[in-house]
Amino acid sequence: ERKTALEQDTAFQKAHKKHAARGQTAAVNSDQSKVKHHFIAYVLNNEGDLVELDGTKAGPVIIGKCDGDLLRGSIKEVKGKLERGEISESLSMMTFNLANE
Repeated sequence: ERKTALEQDTAFQKAHKKHAARGQTAAVNSDQSKVKHHFIAYVLNNEGDLVELDGTKAGPVIIGKCDGDLLRGSIKEVKGKLERGEISESLSMMTFNLANE
């Protein structure tokens, strides 16, 4: 009953759309050097470069060629960051891959 009532409530739908369009947080323009835990994503661009997407940086960072193997390229970059002391060993990693058809 509740679900049906909400689906048919146009005032609720309008209010939801208005607030959903605002987003959840404002853009951060302050010093990000003290951020300890955040997400970093590695992707391949159209040229086959490994690109780091890190919200604490001004924009995407092109790491370099990685021969089309996103996982190996990302691991190499993370290992390098660990060796250089740029990140701590207190990290979690997750990968997303396309399903084989």
